[in-house]
Amino acid sequence: MPLKQGLSAVSNNKVTQTQKDNACYKSIVENNSFFIVKTDLQGNYTYMNPYFCEIHNIITGDYLGKESLSLIVPEDHVSCIETVQKCFAEPNVSHWVNLKKPCPNGELSTRWEFKLIKDPNGNPIEILCVGHDITPLILKQEELQNLVDITSKQNQRLKNFAYIISHNIRSHVANIIGILEAEDLMKNVEESKLAWSILKESAISLDDTLHNLNDIVSIQSSTNLPFRPISVYREINRVVRSIQVIVDQGESTINYNFGNEEIVKSNPAYFESIVLNLLTNSLKYKCPSRPLVIDIGLEKQGKYRLLDFKDNGVGINLEKHKEDVFGMYKRFHSNIDGRGLGLFIMKTQIEAMNGKIEVESEVGVSTTFKLYFPEK
Repeated sequence: MPLKQGLSAVSNNKVTQTQKDNACYKSIVENNSFFIVKTDLQGNYTYMNPYFCEIHNIITGDYLGKESLSLIVPEDHVSCIETVQKCFAEPNVSHWVNLKKPCPNGELSTRWEFKLIKDPNGNPIEILCVGHDITPLILKQEELQNLVDITSKQNQRLKNFAYIISHNIRSHVANIIGILEAEDLMKNVEESKLAWSILKESAISLDDTLHNLNDIVSIQSSTNLPFRPISVYREINRVVRSIQVIVDQGESTINYNFGNEEIVKSNPAYFESIVLNLLTNSLKYKCPSRPLVIDIGLEKQGKYRLLDFKDNGVGINLEKHKEDVFGMYKRFHSNIDGRGLGLFIMKTQIEAMNGKIEVESEVGVSTTFKLYFPEK
């Protein structure tokens, strides 16, 4: 009798422990922190825990037997299938994957552990999938990436600012110095009046440049550049006058193939810098055997205003240098002084305004730069 009682007590203890274990497993499966689903070997749902159904706003009976890909966004189907294949290839380890899932409020970013389940004989019977919501983590990562992008843009803007100071202001100052140095060579009052007129324009242009730079400084803490309508003819002509001495020395002709009232939307400082770069490049790389001719056109092309800038200079060998044309510190004429920054800066500035730049060139014939300014 005592033996029977002892066996009965052991049996009852085992039942009690089993009940506790089952209750524990049930609480884990039905908890409100993890998604737990099972699929058959063909990828069809065989089980979904209540939390998974609640978050996805679905009824279990509506999805049991259905393909599990139906609750995964299409762009993540390949990742899911590849992870399942890994489960069959390496059945003794878990495999992880991030999947986006549709839910009533949009998309849910989730992290999943897939594990192949076997029967007592070692045959695969189903796939157990345990997942959790990582949407807050993804949003935080995106927020951090946005901060990195903002910092990168501001750093690039700072580089542009430094370049404009060193290049644009230097050009204005060089023009002023050139006029002052030529004063002793002036033969009459008319030449002196013309020189002082150009000097005055250079000083005004320098003042405009400083104001434009001030605009950039004032928005360094912002992610947006200031834009305003710019009279293309007036602005280009102003830049030309600011380097008139250099233009005259180059025996240059500039043809404006558009109306005087044409407008583009741009950041004033960047536009001035781009035009100044184009002009000084043309002057620097003019063909020594013929006068320099620059043709400037402007037209609408799709959602852009296309500024077409063509000169008959020495040209660039694009077959050799196509990939490096807009690279930093890239130079294509070793016999001409330069730092290889101008085209890189131009590309950076036009892209900062959501535009783009292209180049066409034939050695010894001409070079054409096409600058696309967004209309909006």
